[in-house]
Amino acid sequence: MLLKLPLEIQVQLLKIDPTSSLKYVNSHFYVLYNDLFYDKIVSTFGDDIINVLIKVLPWMKAYIRTLDVFRFDSRNLIASRLSLTEEPHDSNPLHCVYVKDSWKYIYSILKNNRLFAEYTDYKIDEPTNYIYNHFVEINRTYLLSYSKNLWLSPGMYNLNIGLVLKHGSGLGTTKFEIRYKDEEGMQSAQTFYPPTNINDILPQQQFCLLKVGEFYIPRPSRKAGNDSDSHKSLVKVEVVMEEIGLYLKSGFRIFFIDIAQPSLLFNDYDLLYYSIKETDYKYFINLPLKNFYKALHCIQNADLSCETSENKTESGYGKGDPYQISDTYETEFLIGSNSDVSQDNHQAQNYTKEELESQLTRYANFFFHNEMKRFFKFNTIYQQRQFINRFGDFQVDWDEQGKGKNTEKNCNYDRLGLKWRIPILGEL
Repeated sequence: MLLKLPLEIQVQLLKIDPTSSLKYVNSHFYVLYNDLFYDKIVSTFGDDIINVLIKVLPWMKAYIRTLDVFRFDSRNLIASRLSLTEEPHDSNPLHCVYVKDSWKYIYSILKNNRLFAEYTDYKIDEPTNYIYNHFVEINRTYLLSYSKNLWLSPGMYNLNIGLVLKHGSGLGTTKFEIRYKDEEGMQSAQTFYPPTNINDILPQQQFCLLKVGEFYIPRPSRKAGNDSDSHKSLVKVEVVMEEIGLYLKSGFRIFFIDIAQPSLLFNDYDLLYYSIKETDYKYFINLPLKNFYKALHCIQNADLSCETSENKTESGYGKGDPYQISDTYETEFLIGSNSDVSQDNHQAQNYTKEELESQLTRYANFFFHNEMKRFFKFNTIYQQRQFINRFGDFQVDWDEQGKGKNTEKNCNYDRLGLKWRIPILGEL
């Protein structure tokens, strides 16, 4: 009966309640649901996002391929119905597997932004502090400054930071700022401060994802011209983190700053942070995703991210060439976790296509299939009780880990342990 309805009505039914099970009724609606995310990508990020996706295609496909370890069947269903192959059948390079069958996940990595540690983005005292193996080590410094430019679509976002507190001090005197031009073209900023006693709140020797605040990005300025800072659909944003006083900072590692869509956990249940009993960056920094964002920021910020003294690039949104920074991409996950990173790019070039795919699958199995339990710290006892009443007692699971008990989880939120490993998945 539903299949006999006009296509326009089928689309409206999916959009009226995107969380309904209609998309799972049959393959027709599942494919249609996926296709609607392509329309959402274009309407959200503008027509020129297509050229950006074409430029970032190799890094995007590599990341999407890793997701097959938990979504192969659902992706393959779409690919088989659309007769997709590795190489497109027509002139559109996006009509291939890991792209046209994955629009929901592509929308997710475009809408969210995970700002992994990069040497050029931080200003810190050296040599006691350093950026090493994808994280920033803060060890007795008075200087801590971070700045990153990116492009965001209008809407609400969470500002989070992923870090490990060893014996930390000084984190509570750090200012976070989101700078942009408002609808009138005037410079505007939203400022956030962690709780002053944050060093006492966060557990030590654990990875924590701390919510710093929420911010709103307005529509692009109506007075924007044709300069490199303007776009009809997106707003150029500068994310800044800096010290607000002469206070010593020491004993913590910064893995990434997370710009994320609102989520059930952090917004509906007012979560302050979650923690995991692990401190190794390998479990929290997805290297193919890091490569994707590095290439994306290079393309979008051509005048900043891709410019070198030897090879200047044309300025303006979407003008960057990601191949100009080819020697900076991470290939450690293709070679092995103990490899000399300085040799990885050279070694990776010697792999065949099949060997690279095998290594990528090996890495994906490691990253997505290791079981870790989370501890949740809510801002209020009321929200904690509401969460436990709905999903079960996470505290019991937390206390039982490491005791060798093979029992059923009490908390059924994120039972597969995937939600915290990937950017927030939105709906239509």
